[in-house]
Amino acid sequence: MKKVVVFYSLTGNTRIVAKTIAKELKADLCEVEEVKKRNRFIAYLTGSFAASRDKCSEIKPLTLNVQNYDLILLGSPIWAGRPVPAINAFINNTDFKHKKVILFFTMGGSGYEKAISNIRVKLERKSGMITDSFVVRVGRRKADLIVKETKKAVKSHLGHLG
Repeated sequence: MKKVVVFYSLTGNTRIVAKTIAKELKADLCEVEEVKKRNRFIAYLTGSFAASRDKCSEIKPLTLNVQNYDLILLGSPIWAGRPVPAINAFINNTDFKHKKVILFFTMGGSGYEKAISNIRVKLERKSGMITDSFVVRVGRRKADLIVKETKKAVKSHLGHLG
C-alpha cells in the first residue's frame, strides 16, 4: 500500500508530527504551503477567524499527485475548533475518489471532535473515506516529547500499516 503524509504547519509542531509519522510508516511526505506566509501572531487571529468560517487560503501547487497513493494521512493544526484554511484549500482542490484518509490533528487544548466532523463532511463530498483519526497534543511541549507522543499514536492507531 502506497502512503503519503500531507500536512500544513505554521509553528513547526505539525511538521514534527508529520515527519515522525512518515518515518515510522515509510510514507512519502508533502507539505501544504500557503502562497502568502502568515505572521505567526496575526495568524492566530485572522487564521482562526477564517478557519471558523471554513475559508480557504491560496496554496502553492503540490509537488506530488495524491492519485498515486492508496492512503492519505492528512494533518492539520486545529484553529477555532476547525482545520486550518490551507487544509481546507487542499481538500477543495483534491479528488479523493476511492481514497482512504486518516486524519491527524495537532492542538494545545481539547475538543477536536468538531474538526473531525468538519473534515468528514468535506471529504465525503469529494468521495473520500475517513478510516481513522487521532490527535497529538503539542501545546507547550518540546520536540522530543512531541516525537514520543507521535510514535505512541502511530503504534496505537497505525501499527497495522507499518
